[in-house]
Amino acid sequence: MKHPSFQSLYFLLLLTTTGNVCAQDQQDPVVAKINNYELRMSDVNAQISKMPLGDQVSVRSDPEKFAESLVQEEVLFQYMLSNGFNEDPELRSELKTIAINHLIDKQVTQKLKVTDEEIQQFYDDNTSSIRGETVEVSHILTEHRDKCEAINEKLQQGGSFSALAQQYSIHQSSALNGGQLGSIMNHNGPLGFEPQLFDIPQNHYTIFESPEGCHIVVVTGRDTPPLPPIEKVEPALRNLLMRQKEIDALQALIGAANQQIKVIRP
Repeated sequence: MKHPSFQSLYFLLLLTTTGNVCAQDQQDPVVAKINNYELRMSDVNAQISKMPLGDQVSVRSDPEKFAESLVQEEVLFQYMLSNGFNEDPELRSELKTIAINHLIDKQVTQKLKVTDEEIQQFYDDNTSSIRGETVEVSHILTEHRDKCEAINEKLQQGGSFSALAQQYSIHQSSALNGGQLGSIMNHNGPLGFEPQLFDIPQNHYTIFESPEGCHIVVVTGRDTPPLPPIEKVEPALRNLLMRQKEIDALQALIGAANQQIKVIRP
């Protein structure tokens, strides 16, 4: 079959870029074939659409010249690859960055979506964090649980939490202030059990264990601001959920890649 003339391609280009429905139904013709790569009219249109509107008008006046520039770009690209330029360390580093960003965009970002239902569910499940609720917390940190239990016995007998923290706590910065840690928000932090603090009664001594040792914890105050309406926090929640989805999807992508790529670590 004879390829359409460039005049007909130009006519097709004008129709496509102006949104003519009939043109969208036409076959996507080949403008040029460079080795095994086919440059099609859709490729030309895609490049034009990325330009500022003023530049698009100029290009449409001479589409043959613009298409030829894309042909020569492809020629130079294939020449570079065939002559090993892709092994140049500096170029390889730049190409790797571009390729990885493209992969993440295609395989992660473009495939993700946060629904209104997911935002509503997160809003309902995390009212404490969304309202910015905090608790005032003090603790006594010891090396072992038996030491915690011994100190807890002293507290049950009326011992002063502040005095016992100063005497026994190995967390020096808080011990100097009678064990005071200050305000804690309802999300995971350095203690490792922050969310659980919001479930214990005020002025009730509770023992927690962490990699740091054994903690005797007491909640001495609580601040519970009003819950903002979902409409006010929706953009922030959408960004938060999207970020978490991106992290999960990227970790899955890295895991899949590691199944195919052999890595040797001396």
